[in-house]
Amino acid sequence: MMRTPEGQPLVTQRQMSQLAAVLGSKASSGQQFDAWDAAYGPIGEDGYPKRLWDRRTGTIDKSVAAYWSDSGYDLTYYLKIHWAKIGTSRAGKMHVYVGDMDNHYLNLAVYLMEQEVSKLKNPEANFTFEYGRPMKPHGWQPMTNAELVRMMERFRAEHRVQP
Repeated sequence: MMRTPEGQPLVTQRQMSQLAAVLGSKASSGQQFDAWDAAYGPIGEDGYPKRLWDRRTGTIDKSVAAYWSDSGYDLTYYLKIHWAKIGTSRAGKMHVYVGDMDNHYLNLAVYLMEQEVSKLKNPEANFTFEYGRPMKPHGWQPMTNAELVRMMERFRAEHRVQP
């Protein structure tokens, strides 16, 4: 679940799941995994969020995973399924930055996303993928926050609809 930029594990998925299970039942631990279940997942018959996986056994609830994907929370899946409809308005507009040793292993999902969007056609995706190398951690980006805000403001100004 978490590692140092050098690759040393700090906390495993099992350890964090066990902590959440001890701190609260029914997705009420206040920890990140339970927050994701509450924000992105379906509500169970008991009125509480259904968990994506059982915190004690690690068994994934495939119906919850499908709900997350079908609701647009798996961006790679969403792009693949809806590209024919959204491609012309999205091509060349996604810029993904990740450290190649992301503390939460998010670089692994970005590698898969890059691989999948390279297959998108009519139009081609032409997304930008930049990896912080060597061994950059979670939150890496190739510019400062101030530069990023200026870039976004320039884009907004250039695309502003005039009354």
